[in-house]
Order: sequence, then C-alpha cells, then structure tokens
Amino acid sequence: MIVGDPANWLGWWRTSACALVLVAGAGPACGSEPVTDPVRATTCAELVDAGRATAEEVLDELADRTLADLEADHPDRPFADLDPVLRRDVFDARAADLGCGEAELADLACTAFQGLSHRAHGDLARTYLAPYFTACD
Repeated sequence: MIVGDPANWLGWWRTSACALVLVAGAGPACGSEPVTDPVRATTCAELVDAGRATAEEVLDELADRTLADLEADHPDRPFADLDPVLRRDVFDARAADLGCGEAELADLACTAFQGLSHRAHGDLARTYLAPYFTACD
C-alpha cells in the first residue's frame, strides 16, 4: 500500500510504468496479428506487443484525468484502478519464462511504442509515457 506524500505516489507510478516498459518491449511481428495478452506471447517481441496493448488501455483509462482525480477516487492508492490493467506480475513471469532480458525488451519497446504520444491527452498520461521514450535514448 502506498501512503504518504502524493509526490511519492507519482514516483511509484513512474517506477511501475518504467518496469512495464522494460517488460513490455517490442512491436508486432510482420504479417501476424499483434499479441495483446502477455500469457499468449511466445517471443519477447510478442510480449512487447502485449505491453503496447496494455499501454493503450492505460492511456484510455487515464484520458484527461489528473492525479487529483485519481486521489479523489482512491485516496490511499490513487493508481489502484490501473493495477488490473497493468498486470505487472503476469508480464514479469512471462518475461522470465521467455528469457527476455531488460535490455532486449527496452530495445524492442523503442519501436513498438512509437505513435502512442498522440493518445496522451493530459499531463498524467504524458508522464505515464515518458519512460517508454526515455528507454530509446
């Protein structure tokens, strides 16, 4: 449970988003339907496809919401509504099963997450996407 200063919540959230980036790494395979469920991923690239689908869902959930909006819904855990969407444990387990390293996933994520910035409508959504793009630096 996250308690304390709202700035710490944002820091936690940024860390979680970065972890998702590292687990979610790459783009769709040529000629195939992108995988949207990490459990179905059979390669690191497909796991990244699932990560992009998850990122799109998160952006839809965030829309134009602010941190204050999230805190109003869940004062003790403002990002609680995102936990079922993020499924960090599932991504982590699948990455381990597939032998996907953090560096490999980060490299794959650079291309897979291009084009998402137009879907970020508020500061919170842009903050969520920031780790995806810093992974490409």
